[in-house]
Amino acid sequence: MSKYVLGVDGGGTKTDFFVFTTSGEFVAKATGPATNHESYIGGFDEMTPIFEEILNRVLQQANIRAEELIASVFGMAGIDVPSQKERMEEYLISLGISNHRVYNDSFLGVKVACSKGYGISFVNGTGNSVGGIDKYGNWLQVGGTGEAFGDLGGASGMTSAVICAVYSQYYRCGRPTDMSRRMFNLLGITSPSNFTEAIYDQVYTGKITHRDIHNEVLYAAASEGDFVAVELLKSFGDQFAHSIGGCINNLRFDEDEVELVLIGSATLRALSPIMMDHCARRIYDLTRKKVKMIPLSVPPAAGAVLWAIELAKGPAAANAVHDKVIDALI
Repeated sequence: MSKYVLGVDGGGTKTDFFVFTTSGEFVAKATGPATNHESYIGGFDEMTPIFEEILNRVLQQANIRAEELIASVFGMAGIDVPSQKERMEEYLISLGISNHRVYNDSFLGVKVACSKGYGISFVNGTGNSVGGIDKYGNWLQVGGTGEAFGDLGGASGMTSAVICAVYSQYYRCGRPTDMSRRMFNLLGITSPSNFTEAIYDQVYTGKITHRDIHNEVLYAAASEGDFVAVELLKSFGDQFAHSIGGCINNLRFDEDEVELVLIGSATLRALSPIMMDHCARRIYDLTRKKVKMIPLSVPPAAGAVLWAIELAKGPAAANAVHDKVIDALI
């Protein structure tokens, strides 16, 4: 008789649910919108019906009930403090999901991609956070808690910095930048006097995406050597390095090189190496550790699946089916 596990990656833009057997066989998948409670004005109360709809779909596809899951792991963006974790755990119990673990989504990359089972995972998508696990079993999350704690804010924060640089050129005595010309072309305007309204009308409404601005304005200008664009990318890399470096320094890594898993579109789809190359240099300055960057090529929920198998059957069982689970999701 098959025994089923559930792995979930609940992000600030989209959510993946996967059902596997404990022997690593793929059973079912369901996707949906954000299940980060912080993405909704109504918080948990607004998020939970969306969560349940995705859960019901994946269980229906697997032809099982929630009570038949022998283990489940949930990597959830927005689960940053113990009270949030406790509320999510109580909610899962109310759904009939008993043997489960709830983690911040930043930890999923460690399980799925770090060769020794420990390392650092950096999520830079809708928002950003760092999750680290060392070989002594210590865990630490850095960031994911807002600007007051030094978070850049992921893709949206990068977009805001570009907008600020363009606005500053005209109205805050800022340095001229070719990003202004490129941004005006993207917005379809010719005068700085139309800039603010165009941002409200096209960027804040989502007509123009973060990726549009990053690719057509920021990276395009940086590739031509624009000073302001290059310095912006370096500043992002520096901020990331402080979070990643802080995580490394507060955990115990004996090796000279630490594995760093990269997750999220704002990093994985970057059209220039400037940001992450600078990040690596600054991490070394701050920690005296080199980092081996590992771009994640499978859904982060694969880490949740492997953790669920480990929860059900132990580490050896999860290690034995690691490649099988990965191959099923490539």
